[in-house]
Amino acid sequence: MATTPKQKAVFDYIKNYIDENGFSPTFEEIAHRFHYKSKGTVYKHIKALKLKGLLRQEWNRVRSIQLASRGKRTDSLLPLKAEWRENNLLWQPPPFSLVGVSPDIAPNNRCYVLSVNTDALAKQQIARGDRLVAQPFVAERCGGRLIVAVKKGTVALRKSTWSGSPEKIIGQITGLIRKY
Repeated sequence: MATTPKQKAVFDYIKNYIDENGFSPTFEEIAHRFHYKSKGTVYKHIKALKLKGLLRQEWNRVRSIQLASRGKRTDSLLPLKAEWRENNLLWQPPPFSLVGVSPDIAPNNRCYVLSVNTDALAKQQIARGDRLVAQPFVAERCGGRLIVAVKKGTVALRKSTWSGSPEKIIGQITGLIRKY
């Protein structure tokens, strides 16, 4: 896909910076290098390069820009916040245990892990010992995913398109971790 001359210059700078330092530059360093008055201009170029498939970036993390052609991806460490037992969640007090999770199923740094210790989720193909990766519920970004909802004091998994009216929505499921 074609890039503009400015996008190519930003891409080349990021590539060279990563090659020399082993990590990516910050938006501020990119802005300083190209004499941009605003980091918003850098954001615009990075966004365009991501849409063209040249870069990857973890949301809301400093120095997380990666070249899409390189396979270096590290696990995100997420807190294990609750254990799912029968029809309720047993919330853990801080400090939380940390679980390594692939960035593919942890789209942002607000995600957390729920440990499944029940057979009540067998209908959804979720087994005892699985771990669910969840994030705070955002209706416009849910797109038919499973949500963790409370209705009549019972915790359940439902589709986000579910017509029932839950008392509380705890989060939406972004992934599942299963050990064999």
